[in-house]
Amino acid sequence: MAALTQGARKQYELLYDSLLIRPNRRASVDQLAKKITANKARYEKVAKPLGMPWYVVAVIHSLEASGNFTRHLHNGDPLNARTTHVPAGRPKTGRPPFTWEQSAIDALTYQGFGTWKDWSIPGTLYKLEGYNGFGYRDHHPNVPSPYLWSFSNHYTKGKYVADGRFSPSAISQQCGAAVLLKRLQRGGKTGGGKVAVETGPRVLQLANPPIVGADVKVAQQLLKKNPYGSFDPGDADGEYGSLTAGAVQRAKWELGYPATARDSTFGPQLKAFLSGKKQLPAAFKARRAKRKKMAGPGEKAIRKRIVQWAAWGCKNTNRIAYSQGNSRLGALGTVGSLPLATDCSAFATLCYCWAGAPNPNAKGVYDARAAAFTGTMLDHCRRIPKSAVQPGDLVVWTPPSRGQHVCVVVSGGADPMLISHGDDTGPKKLRFSAEDSYQRRHGHGTAVWISAF
Repeated sequence: MAALTQGARKQYELLYDSLLIRPNRRASVDQLAKKITANKARYEKVAKPLGMPWYVVAVIHSLEASGNFTRHLHNGDPLNARTTHVPAGRPKTGRPPFTWEQSAIDALTYQGFGTWKDWSIPGTLYKLEGYNGFGYRDHHPNVPSPYLWSFSNHYTKGKYVADGRFSPSAISQQCGAAVLLKRLQRGGKTGGGKVAVETGPRVLQLANPPIVGADVKVAQQLLKKNPYGSFDPGDADGEYGSLTAGAVQRAKWELGYPATARDSTFGPQLKAFLSGKKQLPAAFKARRAKRKKMAGPGEKAIRKRIVQWAAWGCKNTNRIAYSQGNSRLGALGTVGSLPLATDCSAFATLCYCWAGAPNPNAKGVYDARAAAFTGTMLDHCRRIPKSAVQPGDLVVWTPPSRGQHVCVVVSGGADPMLISHGDDTGPKKLRFSAEDSYQRRHGHGTAVWISAF
């Protein structure tokens, strides 16, 4: 049986938060939701003695018996006899015909629902998937279980058509449990009012569509104001976007999380640290002290050197050509090498490398054979709001999504000063407003501010 690991919890939450009901399935999902809510009282009679949410009983009933109260909740067999399909011979006690309530309590007890206490979204989805079995997860990990995700954007095809027989081309024609939960949670005008689905504390992360809600706003407020300083999440707008994710990465680094745990997910642990409800462990404190010592005057000096090397480019414009050829990173190991043939992202990379700054393209050492483009910078660096920009940071213009042009920031403020290397005239110093106007005229109207620190 698959375990509900922290990784599995994050996956369940990400899929649930980014779930979209397929347009051609909305009408049928609406009808199912209406039918479920109409029978709420009956589901509550089963759920209450087991200490579980009524809507979980309802969702299982929809999947196992099409909402038919003359069928066993175990597997949809008729109530006038014990079950014949897996699990066979249920209920073991009593005599048929069974009432639907008798059978339902037996089915849920048999599956361990009566002792299960985690009715958060991940905990609920885990139990629902387990009801049908973890065959997809264990043997076909590229196919999200249709028992959960059918009728959503996460599922296209692939299905067990019989016990132990999987067809990669078969398509489930049954609404998934997660889809029903989401529909019940949101409610709608077509019947089936909004249901208070327990969510539990969410792990917030980047998703498409983005995660939104009051808990996101709380996270943003904590990232902006906490005992450890501001981590530049931007406005507290309740939408978990790239600025919030970047602030989380910075917070985890400065609070002493292990380097391998410096991701962009905001969970209960980080919330407890920032709110002061939980103290940093000793290992975190030790890493935090070490990093603060390294980043204090050291970071300022490195930023200053990045700016100096960018300015060096302006002084040597007549010896710096624009090229996207194989030699663009050839001077990584030769500090201040001239003449130079490079492009905007490689020039920024050279400035960083020669200044002893963190690699803006990837973890680890600089490598002329590795990618160093606007796209790798967007992937690796954290997003920051314009108001938090410091000398030595970068700004990338999009679209395309992989970036069109990058400049080095040499001073902050309302209209930051940049150094740009975009053509054969060489690096030049100019205001953000001037470069932004040029990029907008050429279809690249979004400026993304990023930092490798």
